[in-house]
Amino acid sequence: MRFRNINIRNIMNEAIINEGIIVDVREKEEFAKGHIPMAINLPLSDIENGKVGLPRNKVILVYCENGGGSMMAARILSNFGYNVINTIGGIRNYRGALTRKR
Repeated sequence: MRFRNINIRNIMNEAIINEGIIVDVREKEEFAKGHIPMAINLPLSDIENGKVGLPRNKVILVYCENGGGSMMAARILSNFGYNVINTIGGIRNYRGALTRKR
């Protein structure tokens, strides 16, 4: 299966256009320190172990810290049959507001 790549700066636009789910594939601690609004956390380690549980009828937009983890997640999720958009650049290159958990 294939997936497409977009720049991280376009993630919110693409999520709205596609009515997609934004997935942060970093670990829980990193997610808590700051993540893209509306994102859910599904660590790459869970994806690698097949613990996904995302709806298959939605576009899944994945991101990580700097791009490598999301690329791996996109490959795995697309092999599982998900419609995936990978974001290039990671959260380090994202310029929008972040949500933080306290």
